[in-house]
Amino acid sequence: MDTPSIVTVDDISYRRINLEFLSGSSSESFDIFYKTSSMGETKFVKFASTDPAHQEKVHKIMEAGEATQDFYIQDDDLFKYYAHATRTLRTIVTSSEVSTEVKTQKVYEVSKNIMNEFFEQNASPKILEASDEVVEVMEQCFSDSEVGFFGISKLTSKDYYTYTHSVNVGLYCMTYGIKINLSKEETRQLGLGGMLHDVGKSKIRLDLINKTGKLTDNEFEEMKEHSPKGEEILREMNNYGDCVLHMAGQHHEKYDGDGYPRGLEGDAIDFGARVCKVMDVYDALTTRRSYKKALPAFDALTLMKKQMLPHFDPDLLDNFIRLMGPDL
Repeated sequence: MDTPSIVTVDDISYRRINLEFLSGSSSESFDIFYKTSSMGETKFVKFASTDPAHQEKVHKIMEAGEATQDFYIQDDDLFKYYAHATRTLRTIVTSSEVSTEVKTQKVYEVSKNIMNEFFEQNASPKILEASDEVVEVMEQCFSDSEVGFFGISKLTSKDYYTYTHSVNVGLYCMTYGIKINLSKEETRQLGLGGMLHDVGKSKIRLDLINKTGKLTDNEFEEMKEHSPKGEEILREMNNYGDCVLHMAGQHHEKYDGDGYPRGLEGDAIDFGARVCKVMDVYDALTTRRSYKKALPAFDALTLMKKQMLPHFDPDLLDNFIRLMGPDL
């Protein structure tokens, strides 16, 4: 059984961290703890503080690869931890000594952890701000290495969870932007919007999100609320432009006007949302769920082209299929 990611003791929540993502170039601005148990009582003992001598101890363990136990930070320091993780990512991505495969895996892992914190661990929406920098690093990594859609499909999780699906869609959206030669900023906005497109699901009942059978009409109406709720969450954060907001609010609109929440049609749907629609459906079809197997890429695209075509911008879908190319 995995060690729990969050443990609460005396009303303080501690979150398990990966020491590998702590920056070795500067002191951490938070304390690090390890967990002990005595007489059936769980306690957290400070392993390292912000004192430089303590931080040197952490870095030596990292360099020697001798971490034999789990380490934790206090919940309030979560955002600081991911700020350091991002700095570490930047170092990894710009290193000529690290392989493309390792770079992309590290970027994917940090992205996944951030979205897991939001969706699964009930972190504050503030944690989403960490995704801004991660997507910037992601764009640099994937554009420099020319990782194609097929490479991403091998990297991404094949088990469907809201947090893994969010990262997968962000990667596909960002890669589409790279492949059609959008500017770096436009590409980052596509990647960020894809990663954040489902944030409104955090406001939907968990039993509804995890339901394996078909939703009732009433349940479906409740589920549909995740689109406007997601746009509202991001708008209230005051951090995101129209592209990202529209991708959250419009990714369930259909090109023929039969989608939700507003029944928008054709080019009235924002370009980013039209891209997100394709990538959202493609990832959902090619990942496993408890009630369905994952479809191979060719079968998923055939289904989208032959049975679901009215849902998508046809030119955009054709372009996506063309860019998948011989890897199919």
